[in-house]
Amino acid sequence: MSSGRVFLALETTAAVASIAVAVGGEVRATGWLTRRREHAAGLLARIESTLDEAGIGRGEIEGVLVGRGPGSFTGIRIGVATAMGLATGLGVPLYPCSSLMAAAVPGPGVRPGVLPSAASPVGAAPPDARFPRYVLFDARSDRVYAACYSVLPEQIVTLVEPRASTIGAVLGRPVPDRACFCGDGALRSATRIREAGHPLLPLPYGFPTAEGLVRLHALSGVPPVDARGFEPEYLRSPVAFPSASDRSRNCE
Repeated sequence: MSSGRVFLALETTAAVASIAVAVGGEVRATGWLTRRREHAAGLLARIESTLDEAGIGRGEIEGVLVGRGPGSFTGIRIGVATAMGLATGLGVPLYPCSSLMAAAVPGPGVRPGVLPSAASPVGAAPPDARFPRYVLFDARSDRVYAACYSVLPEQIVTLVEPRASTIGAVLGRPVPDRACFCGDGALRSATRIREAGHPLLPLPYGFPTAEGLVRLHALSGVPPVDARGFEPEYLRSPVAFPSASDRSRNCE
C-alpha cells in the first residue's frame, strides 16, 4: 500500500509524451512515449506499465494531473480525454495544469536521449533558480507559445502571461530581467535569442513532462475542476492558421 496521496500525471502536449506516478509528492515511476503516433494507441498501456513499476493499483489513485496545453492540438485532446475518463471512472479529482508553467519546473528524472534533443545550446547558461524562465513552445513557422515564470522555492510566479505569439514579437517586447529562454521554440530560434542578448537553458528546461506537472502541483496547489466540463488551453484556434499578412495581428 502507498503512504501519502497518490497522483497519476499525464503530459501529452509535446512530441514526447510522459506519465508519472507520485506518492506523497515524490515521483515513484515514469513512462515515456517517444513517437507522436504512439500517443493515442499506446497511452493506456504505458499508464498501466508505469503504475505496475510504481507498485500502485488503479484503485489507489487519488487524483489525476494533466497538461491542459498549449501544444499539439491532437496531443492535448488525447491527454485530456484520457485524464477525464480516468478521473470520472475512478471518482477522483482532476487537476489540469498549464503545460507552459509545468515546463518551467522540469523534474530531475528525465533520462538522456528521451527528449527530442538532449544537446545543450551553444552558450547555454547554467541553470539558476534565481533567474526567470521564459518558456517557448514551437508552434511551427516563426510562431511560439510563450510565457515567463519566476520559480521560487515555495511558489511559481507568472511574469509574462501565456500567449500565442511570434519569436519576433516576444523579443520585441520587454523581457524580464535576467530571464533565461528555454523550450523547443527557444532552441529553434537560439541564434536570434542570443543575438538579442538573452541566455538559453538546455533541455529538459522548457520541455513539458509529467514529472513537471507533479512539481507544479506541489508548488502552486492547482485546484481541481469538474472532469466533465473544463476546456483545454489551446491559445489559438486548432482549425485556422493566420496567414503571413495577418500573423502579427492575430498573434498579438
